[in-house]
Amino acid sequence: MKAKTTSSILPIIILGMCLFLTYSCHKKDDPSGPVIDITMVSIPAGSFSMGSPTGEVSRDADETQYTVTLSAFRMSKYEITNAQFALFLNAKNVSTNGLCATGSFPTQPLVYASSGSIDWGLHYTGGKWVPVAGYENHPAIFLTWYGATEFATYVGGHLPTEAQWEYACRAGTTTPFNTGSCLSNTQANYNWSSPYSTCTNTITTPTGATQVVGSYPANAYGLNDMHGNDWEWCSDWYGTYPTTAQTNPTGAATGITKVIRGGSCIYYARYCRSADRSSSSPDSFSGFVGIRIVLAP
Repeated sequence: MKAKTTSSILPIIILGMCLFLTYSCHKKDDPSGPVIDITMVSIPAGSFSMGSPTGEVSRDADETQYTVTLSAFRMSKYEITNAQFALFLNAKNVSTNGLCATGSFPTQPLVYASSGSIDWGLHYTGGKWVPVAGYENHPAIFLTWYGATEFATYVGGHLPTEAQWEYACRAGTTTPFNTGSCLSNTQANYNWSSPYSTCTNTITTPTGATQVVGSYPANAYGLNDMHGNDWEWCSDWYGTYPTTAQTNPTGAATGITKVIRGGSCIYYARYCRSADRSSSSPDSFSGFVGIRIVLAP
């Protein structure tokens, strides 16, 4: 990894198999497999300045701003959970070695069992993948970019492009975080011992582990945990930003590492900034990198 690196009742519209409330969709590529229920949020089309202004504290040189225009899309409200990822693995008959013989990457492990001091992911036991007890609704971890991509394909979607991810994270904001100029311990799960710039926290001892998805307030688009908890795989190869305006960019044509975004429970606030970029080899895995998916509008 490159480290710098009371509810209200709304109208329900049924379209296909999707309930448009905060969109709960049942998608799958295998009619005989289990339905994986994923809550989706509609992200409107629009334009924004991707990257960070030169005066932003802790910005990196690879965050040069340029204008991006995006079509509308839907994004999963929460990071994909251990329980959801286990359903996929078992439906695809992924064995203890993490390989999926019928997938697009048959020689690449999709996932690794969690263990030791970071044992809040999945175990392979009794011939199937199961979440560690008590961590069913924590973000899926120890999945490679190949595993993240296979999951997204299985549910009928894809990983977000880096541009989609930042646009959705910002939710119309231009500040370092979608919460403003600061990110507090009540707003995200990160290393609270190091808040951003001159900001302060009321609790400075970090959790040091992932939390149940949706434990912190959603942004203006209704997305939870875009800052902290777990880094999230994007579809793009990591590369230099273009210098001209782009429409629906998909990143570098080739590369060595894949983009990850959002920071995690063990990283400082600066790495959780909306514009912060990091990357990791597509075959790498970590207890602090997970997945969020995108579907067509």
